[in-house]
Amino acid sequence: MRCINESSDDEDPILNEEYAFREFNEFDDPVHSTDLHKFENSETGYFRDLANIYARFGLHSYNSRKCTNFQLSRVDKYINYGVFSYSLTFEATNPADGSCVTFQARVLRDDNVKGSYYRIMTEGCRIKPEIPGTREIIHRWEFDAEVYKDTLPEWYSDDVLLLSNDQFYQVQDSDVLENDWLNLYAEVAMYTLKENDMSLFESWLPLEIKKVVVQTFEDVKSNEKLKAGNAIFYFSFKNLNAPPHGLCQDHRVIIRRNTDGLPGHVCLDFKSCTGHNIFKASSV
Repeated sequence: MRCINESSDDEDPILNEEYAFREFNEFDDPVHSTDLHKFENSETGYFRDLANIYARFGLHSYNSRKCTNFQLSRVDKYINYGVFSYSLTFEATNPADGSCVTFQARVLRDDNVKGSYYRIMTEGCRIKPEIPGTREIIHRWEFDAEVYKDTLPEWYSDDVLLLSNDQFYQVQDSDVLENDWLNLYAEVAMYTLKENDMSLFESWLPLEIKKVVVQTFEDVKSNEKLKAGNAIFYFSFKNLNAPPHGLCQDHRVIIRRNTDGLPGHVCLDFKSCTGHNIFKASSV
């Protein structure tokens, strides 16, 4: 698995009792009992879909910086603070040896973004510490309005792929096989498109990636652009099992990935380019 470029994730040397207590509360002891959502093994529905897609995204941030390949097994519970902040506890399996590990991740979602966006951010994902406060810190995002204010671009011109252009790279089939997170990005995009639909998310799968083009200004070559922390992905994909009267099968979605250098921080912005834009439009 290729790792996404990020800065070092050395542990913060400043750990104290107050921080440890706050971290414990965030994942295990919510202020209000209604904030805590525990799942039965057989439970299905909207909240299970939401928790699964957020946990997979959080786990992606862990795999990307640790060069591991943990796969989500199940989400045990999540605590949501406010409307769009989720602290999740879930199990994941290491395919290499079959071991199962408990993880914690904090994932944010933001609709209040300039332009027609869906934004999802992970603040970090870690193996659950046996003693609160003894593992790596999950850092808060501190947004710089000047950095994150730009709207997403329009769909690329075919000319850029015909000309010698160091910014763009057309992803090969072998890249998709080697980087399974590309399928995750497509599935998150599909989830954003059908979030308000009450049918189970699994009924919309599988997806078939038809074409991916990646653009970055980072000084990397060829398929190494896939590893760029800051990049724009142009996805063409098809959902093979669209329910009757559901969304059309063919989709084009622009996904912008941003990182700020802190370990575990990945931000994805989404824009639909399929027919009319069905994402919510709001201003900062």
